[in-house]
Amino acid sequence: MKFTLLTATTLFVSSFSLNTYAFCTDSVAPTVDTSNYILDSQNGVITDAKNGLMWSVCNHGENWIASDSRCDGSAESVTWQSALQSSTTTSLAGYDDWRVPNIKELMSLIERQCAEPAIPISLFASTENEAYWTSTPVYNTGTTNLVWAVHFKEGTNIQRDKSSAALIRFVRKVSNAN
Repeated sequence: MKFTLLTATTLFVSSFSLNTYAFCTDSVAPTVDTSNYILDSQNGVITDAKNGLMWSVCNHGENWIASDSRCDGSAESVTWQSALQSSTTTSLAGYDDWRVPNIKELMSLIERQCAEPAIPISLFASTENEAYWTSTPVYNTGTTNLVWAVHFKEGTNIQRDKSSAALIRFVRKVSNAN
């Protein structure tokens, strides 16, 4: 099995964080077609033309530095309720309709070729090897306290208690999917 180390140089030249690399293998077919994504380097957002979604490049708590095309600051880990509230007060790229993504939307960013993080780092270089909130509750468990999250270390979906803390990557709908 051949492993390669990918660096975030396709779209970004600057160093973002300690996660400017991922462990990837060519024995697994790519699962994310990065050619479907359009970077707005002035505003720090990426549009997924296939799914009609616009994503924040930076994690919640970080700031986009357009002159360096990078995220700066520290990702903020918050409870699920705080994540939902933060989405209603967030304004990025001139838009104020940002939200916490659902499980399917967030899982669409998972790159199965890679781990640590399991995401195309050429698009989202500041992604942490941590759990990120979704807006999707877990059903049929006998409790209302569980929500789905996505752990980007290996690209798995996990159940998290709403009172625990996780990171956030905001999304908004821009058009109908192709």
